[in-house]
Amino acid sequence: MYTNRIKVTTFLVATFLCNLFSYSQLSMPFKMRYQSFVKGDMTVIANNITNRVDYENTSNVPYYNHTSSAKLNDEYTMEYIDIDDDQSTFSSSSAELTFDNNSNKKILYAGLYWSATYKYNSGYQKKIGKFVADNPTRDSFNRVQVKFPNSENYTTIKGETIFDGVNQKEFKEFAPYAVYADITSYVKELSNASGVYTVADVKATQGMLSGGVAGGWTIFFVYEDQEMSGKFITSFDGFAGVTDKSTEILFNGFETLPQGSVKAKIACAALEGDNNMIGDQLLFNTTGNIKDFVALSNPLRKTGNFFNSSITIENKYFTNRFPDSKNTLGYDTCLITIPNPNNTVIGNNIKEATLKLKSSGDRYLMFFTAFNVEVTDPNATPIIVNDNPIVSVPKVVKSKKEVIKNTIIKEIPAGREMIADSQQGYSTKNLTQKKQALSEADKNNKKEEQIEIRTVTISNQESGYYIVANVFSNPENAEKFISLLKSKGIEAKYFVNKINKYRYVYLSKTSKELEAINLYLSKVNDTYQDKIWILSVNNINLNKAITNNDY
Repeated sequence: MYTNRIKVTTFLVATFLCNLFSYSQLSMPFKMRYQSFVKGDMTVIANNITNRVDYENTSNVPYYNHTSSAKLNDEYTMEYIDIDDDQSTFSSSSAELTFDNNSNKKILYAGLYWSATYKYNSGYQKKIGKFVADNPTRDSFNRVQVKFPNSENYTTIKGETIFDGVNQKEFKEFAPYAVYADITSYVKELSNASGVYTVADVKATQGMLSGGVAGGWTIFFVYEDQEMSGKFITSFDGFAGVTDKSTEILFNGFETLPQGSVKAKIACAALEGDNNMIGDQLLFNTTGNIKDFVALSNPLRKTGNFFNSSITIENKYFTNRFPDSKNTLGYDTCLITIPNPNNTVIGNNIKEATLKLKSSGDRYLMFFTAFNVEVTDPNATPIIVNDNPIVSVPKVVKSKKEVIKNTIIKEIPAGREMIADSQQGYSTKNLTQKKQALSEADKNNKKEEQIEIRTVTISNQESGYYIVANVFSNPENAEKFISLLKSKGIEAKYFVNKINKYRYVYLSKTSKELEAINLYLSKVNDTYQDKIWILSVNNINLNKAITNNDY
């Protein structure tokens, strides 16, 4: 193994707001590229663009040796793969996108990445540890050709250069680059997005290069399928060099499901040194405790050699491509479900996660990261049990001055403290005892009454001021409480906030804050003597105190 070997890893992790803490070399800050809630999923297709040549094989012949006996990258002379029989292209390889049921799938996003080591057009090894240029020319690399499914012609795609290392001291010996292009509009124009995608004219060094020649392309797809669970998917790109000092990426802005198994995925695309260079790890953590990092792996990707020059989907080699090398000699792509037995890695109601890149071997480079996790639909329409909302007009509406006299109006966010059954199981007896205690406390605090208007934003819920009697996390408890009220001659309804699945049982609703305050003070026109509060839903004047100019 040569001491100057450099392993270059670029990876794509197909979730949420991201912050990069660089304990290693950060060459380009990461920024968000894509983020969305999707009823559907994500997938990838990919292929390498360079391959070994020897006396028996051309570069178009697949390289299947993915064992410890395989040679290292810089022990091979590498040339472009070119499978399209088109004289106008100098490199080309293909991969097929397939779905189990095309009729249910709708492509929402397609991002194309291509990357390679490219110091010069061609080079050779003059002596051990000494690589020189044969053709020192280095051309522009931000344009490629893509042949979409069922098309006979190529489409020219111009990309955005994420990083170019040719003029940077740390990277100039192998000069890696990474480019991105949004090809969503092209894919959406297809009558059927499934089929063979061919990418051509990806540039890389040919021959030999310090650290080894490697190159390839990856297309990351996000698709809709209304029969699938909801997921939040976020992707970022930038460029970071990783050595023995780790790089950590913090994902937040999401919340996992409140109950049941939590499922999450990572997709990776990588430009890597070779299969037999070990030490790269991809670690995951949701606790914030450094001791709780878990090294990700599956049967084809080991904890100590996660990036291993292969293209895999879950636990299988991805073979729907040409050529279909098992050993892609430096280019990695994978889609992997994060192992999470009994939610030991990602629990319920988790709001952030950390991805750590670490290597005890050679350096590798990351330029794309994303995360996919099941969540509750943040845009779902809340369920209204009854068709018509309750609107109760108070018997006497007091004037503005009468309302605010000896009264403090305070608006605060609605929180878990509102939930009746958050601490213990629901029972009519427990609820009655709790309300009696609250009522006694209210009687002892009548000198100056403070009205707390709880505020909340709920997508697609009708705005207004709700007089809420209780909030439940358990649907059965909400139904029991409504039945209890009905037995006392009190009509009530509830709606469900699908983000947190809380059920808000309310006695009345009005569009006017003053009317809501009067309903609160009059105990809903003397019809309800237990604890109530005002819930302001989707009102734009949140945290605004009532003034004499408001009415």
